[in-house]
This record gives sequence, structure tokens and C-alpha cells, in this order.
Amino acid sequence: MGLHRGPTWDEVVRHATHELGFENATLLRARGTDLQILEYFKLQHGYAPLTNWLVREMNPPDDILNRSMIHSELARMTKCSVFYTTNFDDFIERSFKLHGRKHKRVAVERDMGSQEGVAEVVKFHGDWGHPEQMVLTESDYERRMEFNAPMDMRLWSDLLNRTILFIGYSFRDPNVAYLFRRVKERFAELPDTVDGYRAHIVVQEPSRFERRLFQERNIQVIPIDSGDLTQQVAALLDEIRS
Repeated sequence: MGLHRGPTWDEVVRHATHELGFENATLLRARGTDLQILEYFKLQHGYAPLTNWLVREMNPPDDILNRSMIHSELARMTKCSVFYTTNFDDFIERSFKLHGRKHKRVAVERDMGSQEGVAEVVKFHGDWGHPEQMVLTESDYERRMEFNAPMDMRLWSDLLNRTILFIGYSFRDPNVAYLFRRVKERFAELPDTVDGYRAHIVVQEPSRFERRLFQERNIQVIPIDSGDLTQQVAALLDEIRS
């Protein structure tokens, strides 16, 4: 039995559409984007009905999390003390607890402040406990793209002081592409790092198109094969750790 990954983005939008009283999500999507549909849902009902459903759908038992290869490797990366996630769930925090890794959640400004030997799990798009910080709708993303909030200032700082490894993202994620264009514009052509890159990103079977666009933003592509993605990412993390 594998780790239940919870609903896909499409399933989230379809559930929201159903809760709004529309039987066919395709008809509503013809009138607006997914983010606009979720914006309408938030205006009509707030986040609570949707987040309550997500919590129920994304609640794997401890033994499933304990067997997750990627979460196990993340917990063992003791030289890495900061883990950013745009997910709302608490999978990383629960996995760290199961593996005995001291950690703290950072979801709002008052959570900031590093502690010796304590890993920080930065919930960049908010989490269940802070629905007001969740980035899920059109206006949420527009606000996030301004990069003016305390969490954004924290990210700017970490980008200047650390090497970033992106796992589970692609150039289709507007945050990644836009963020690093802003970084390049603000902090000059090349960073003062050993390899000249501000970040690395794991991409399965990367195309020349992806390599070139990431390179333009000083992000080095780490290619992996088209086989078992979970196993390959876990092996990569093990190699980095060792």
C-alpha cells in the first residue's frame, strides 16, 4: 500500500464546483479559470468547507507516512535545516516527528526565528491551521506575486544565503518562473556561489526547452529518468545526504 497523495488539483476544483451547485465543472470552466472558480467559492462559502474536505481526504495513517521513501530521506538530511513547501498538508511535519527529527512549522511571521538543531518547515502557501494565509484563489496568487509579505522577505533572505533544491515543480508553476526572474533582475546576472546557480530543480526527462528557460533564470536542471519518480528522487536525496 503506497502513500495516499490526496485529491489532484482537478479533483479539488471539481469538488468546489459541485459544492457550488454546478453538476458539470466543464461548463463553469468555460466561463472562468480554475483560480476564479475557487475565488467565487471563497466569496460564497469561505475556505472552511473546502479545507475540511481536504483534511479528510489527506489524512494517511502513520505507518504509511513512515514508509514513504522521500519523507524518510528528507528527515535524514540533517545538514539541511530549512524545508519550504507550498502544500497545505502536514505530511512533512508528521514524517519528521515519526523519524525523530526536531522541527517547527513556520506558517506566519510569529513562527520565525531559528533554533539550534531544529528544522524549519516553511508553509509558503499557508496550511490548515492558518487558512487566512492559504494561496488557493486568483486574488491569493496575485497577492503572493507581489512578494511583499513577511514570508516573502524570509524567502528573499534564504535565496541569498542558501542553495535551493526544487522537487515536484516545473516551469508550469508560475511562482517558480516569476520568482527567479525577479531574483535575477534584483540580484544581478550571476550569484556569488560555487557553481553560479541560485537553485537546482529536479526534472524528469527534461527537454531543451526546459533546460534553456531554467538556465536563463540561473536554475540548474538535475535530470532524472522516466522510471519510478519516487524511487529516483529518494535515491537523489540519499546521494546528496551522503
